[in-house]
Amino acid sequence: MRSRHSHSAIVRSCILGLALLMALFLLPHSSDAAPPAPAADKIEAQVLDGLAKSGQTTFWLILSSAEDLGKASRIRDWGERGRFVYNQLRSTADASQAGLIALLQARQTKYRAFWLVNAIQVTGGPVLLNELAARPEVIRIVADRVYHIPTPTPSAKRIRTEDIEWNIAHIRAPQVWATFGVRGEDIVVANIDGGVDFTHPALVAQYRGNLGGGIFDHNYNWFDPYHICGIQGSIPCDNDGHGTHTMGTMLGSEGESGPNQIGVAPRARWIAAKGCEGFSCSDESLLAAGQWILAPTDLNGQNPRAELRPHIVNNSWGGPSNDPFYRAVVQAWEAAGIFNTFAIGNDGEGGCRTAGSPGDYPESYGVGAFDRDNRIADFSSRGPSAVDENIKPNISAPGVDVRSSIPGGNYDAFDGTSMAAPHVAGVVALMWSAAPTLVGDIAATRALLDESAIDSEDLRCGGTPAKNNVWGEGRLDAFAAVERSPRGAFSS
Repeated sequence: MRSRHSHSAIVRSCILGLALLMALFLLPHSSDAAPPAPAADKIEAQVLDGLAKSGQTTFWLILSSAEDLGKASRIRDWGERGRFVYNQLRSTADASQAGLIALLQARQTKYRAFWLVNAIQVTGGPVLLNELAARPEVIRIVADRVYHIPTPTPSAKRIRTEDIEWNIAHIRAPQVWATFGVRGEDIVVANIDGGVDFTHPALVAQYRGNLGGGIFDHNYNWFDPYHICGIQGSIPCDNDGHGTHTMGTMLGSEGESGPNQIGVAPRARWIAAKGCEGFSCSDESLLAAGQWILAPTDLNGQNPRAELRPHIVNNSWGGPSNDPFYRAVVQAWEAAGIFNTFAIGNDGEGGCRTAGSPGDYPESYGVGAFDRDNRIADFSSRGPSAVDENIKPNISAPGVDVRSSIPGGNYDAFDGTSMAAPHVAGVVALMWSAAPTLVGDIAATRALLDESAIDSEDLRCGGTPAKNNVWGEGRLDAFAAVERSPRGAFSS
């Protein structure tokens, strides 16, 4: 949802902390006195600032990772591929973290270990900090962060006359349903967001945890790392409205005729990870959510099952440009065959080179926003990417006056690249449903999206008429993307 403050601000919360979680290193073992000068460049200043204020702070230990995930793309079985990636990452983390965890347990120190980026979150004072910094397996120590999401601003109210929302019709999703007979069957999508109202009439039937007859099983289908929803996070909720909206654009529908057809792929199934606690997103929650996407767990956070990971994950959050931390997460998803979409950010009024992370990574499929008159939204962030100078966004989708579900069984319209990104996730669900040989083939899927996009010339930030730093490859076209997919023999 768009705030006048910008979408990067929307979850500058979520990702600036993530960025800096990759940042620095700390000092060798010493007393409680200030660290010796040669080690000063190895520690993020915020860690020492936190210690100076309270004598104790929360910080992150970053360890090296040497696992090889290159073989994963050659594994055709979905379950086997996911388990391979999970086992590689987990074995690296377990081996390299063992000594540190033993030390932390001996010191009776609060900590939380992560395997996806090989990191440990620790709360402690200067003596412990110096002791940990002296360990050879620790390569960086950085500060813990929490940021805030601005209250979203709705679109201008209008008289609504469509049963199928304008944005869904605009990308020609209904022609896919009618011509190819697919609406996302057999595909599971997810979002990392502020949660989802699983009882919403446009979403409840598609929830993977819905067993029918009013019975729900949230194990492996819902993740709330801070236990905000229900008892110990056991029941899905959405306390900011954002995640219910983005999920609705991916697959929301109260029925395949009549009003409130708000989603691109209404027969896909969904699961969700609450990466934002509310109007804030901690680095801990976002990292835990990214980890759960690759290997969902039961409600106790135990017994991970990588075969139950989603096929596609939408991320309608982002932050400053060239922010490296979440890149390891995105790379692991890609190795496991999970297609990612990211909002490119709402800083377009600032001009070129405003594309935010993680959408500006080469591995991320970043999405810009346009309106119903095929005009680029003034807020849609522009490239080139500060990471590698390549074209960003990758593509653009409807992101102005997008009506979708909100908690409580209601609907509302919002502006933002947050609203644009889930359109692409929904189109990938249609493509993979129509052409199962594409499932997990990230490179081929990206190529088809790129080739089928409608060219939109705008050279203000560089590029070509067919591919530029305002529109990317152009306007999303669901019908053209599915038509070009390797569907095999088709008969009407």
